[in-house]
Amino acid sequence: MAARDRAPRLCGEDVLLHEDGLRGTGDGYEPSSRHAGPVPIPKSLVSGSAPLHRYEHVILGAGCAGLSLCYYLLEQGVEEPILILDRRSGFEDDRTWCFWDVEETPFSGLAVRSWSSWRFRTGKREIMQTSAEHPYLCLTGADFYRNVLACIAARDNVTLRLGQEILGYEESSDETRVETTGETYSARHVFDARGLPPDSEAAAEARRRSAWVPQKFLGLRVRTREPVFDPVSCTLMDFSVSQARGLRFAYVLPFGEKEALVENVYLSEAEVSAEEHRAEVSGYLRDRYGLSTGDYVVDGEERGYVPMTDHRFPRRMGERTYAVGMLGGETRPSTGYTFLRIQRYCRSLARSIAVGSTVPEHSEPRRLGLLDGIFLRFMREHPERCPEVYHRMFAGVAPGPLVRFLTEKSTPADELRLVMALPKTPFLRVAARMLLDARPTTVR
Repeated sequence: MAARDRAPRLCGEDVLLHEDGLRGTGDGYEPSSRHAGPVPIPKSLVSGSAPLHRYEHVILGAGCAGLSLCYYLLEQGVEEPILILDRRSGFEDDRTWCFWDVEETPFSGLAVRSWSSWRFRTGKREIMQTSAEHPYLCLTGADFYRNVLACIAARDNVTLRLGQEILGYEESSDETRVETTGETYSARHVFDARGLPPDSEAAAEARRRSAWVPQKFLGLRVRTREPVFDPVSCTLMDFSVSQARGLRFAYVLPFGEKEALVENVYLSEAEVSAEEHRAEVSGYLRDRYGLSTGDYVVDGEERGYVPMTDHRFPRRMGERTYAVGMLGGETRPSTGYTFLRIQRYCRSLARSIAVGSTVPEHSEPRRLGLLDGIFLRFMREHPERCPEVYHRMFAGVAPGPLVRFLTEKSTPADELRLVMALPKTPFLRVAARMLLDARPTTVR
């Protein structure tokens, strides 16, 4: 079902919601619903007045977290100069965000597709769940970038500087200095939204201190001549694929009967090259849909590394320096979902900065953090049992309570339903070890 129908409210109603720039091949394939080529950047963001060297707010990173934070600062009425820095040279349709529609966000109306039903598959067993109240929304990178950039450009206090490698930043008594390959800037507030690279110091500390399960994926955006996909439902997890190299599933987002994003996902430390990922996607298309490589075209690919960890990342990195996005711990430990968490925290952070109130710390209920930690450790210690556990979860918990749990909107009653659906003994053992490991060490 198409879902794109309204612009972010900061922009007004005259922002184009894109039906242009669609990719076609002219060889019997229908045009893609995704956008081809670079995303246009409003000239006012990059070629306005001469750059300042002192800003009220400097945002490091022009991805989802950085651009969302800028949007919310403007929504809160911030008029002081804002600078966004990123090493990228431009924006493309390079990723897809999905989330259940459990709350309003400024970007929900940009969703290119919406599914009220989703599938789970393991072996020959398949479960379909349906929730008309909370559909699963799909937002493309191109739509997000183009519309949020247009919203930001509607104000005259934002500057975007691309091609700037950030070398570091340092706080002094009255400002924070940011050094890049091009310039040195100073600011009252600095927000680090550059993500969490797996080889970073922050990631290494999380690995040492907490449970860590990497989510590694590569997806192909494909179009076929023949109708093979079910556009009414998406596939969240298909564990019918080989588990020989670690916990693995396929993820399918159908944009129509002849178009889909098909991802190969590992929840393990397995070293999988891009070529191996592509080969496994091709094998899945062959085995599940009967498609040979000549039966479809590949319009593009998406890849990523999502750290699933219950490490408590500090959101405040200094007196005037803040971490947002993955670096601030906005990835849900047990699921890897990030988009809604980013929106919630960026909105709350912008509100606090605008009025000068205490900046919020982690606000999710502690009981959810405990459940996430137990599930994450179970996944790490017993990956071979996870497909059956997920089957019991989807089969034993109704869509409403399950969606609420997956989006951190659950009640204790919802969580009890989930616990009752899962095998008790192995999870209790994991929970006991987790609590024992958390005990303070007595020094004699």
